[in-house]
Amino acid sequence: MNEIDSDKITKGLRTYFFDIKKSRKGDLYLNISEKKKTENGFEHHRIMVFDEDLNDFIETLKKSLQKFEKHKKPQNNKTYSVEKIRETYKQAYHPWTKEDDNRLELLFCQGKKIEELALIFERNEGAIKARIKKLKLEEKYSM
Repeated sequence: MNEIDSDKITKGLRTYFFDIKKSRKGDLYLNISEKKKTENGFEHHRIMVFDEDLNDFIETLKKSLQKFEKHKKPQNNKTYSVEKIRETYKQAYHPWTKEDDNRLELLFCQGKKIEELALIFERNEGAIKARIKKLKLEEKYSM
């Protein structure tokens, strides 16, 4: 096997080699190898990509690198997602309408419990409590 060209990158304890080689039969291939220093010496890993597979290899590598970059971007730090919450509470985070407010006031006056109101309005109990507070229904009807 003849080595035609070689490039290397050293980062910390790892060294990557990109060698273009020719087989005994004269076929070109790319040999990508990693040499990593460990407590017990060195670890070696190698990938050989032959000429006929190189274009597909490069295209797939490009796709993978794009996906890799996408996953590296800072993720939204929310501990919830609206879509996930709406699986349980269909009206979550939708604006309240005047009709919703009137109905909430009526049902509140009828003595419906928070749990019941949450089911009726398809919102979580915290949203119901917050709306009751915003509309000052407890003060208005002194329950």
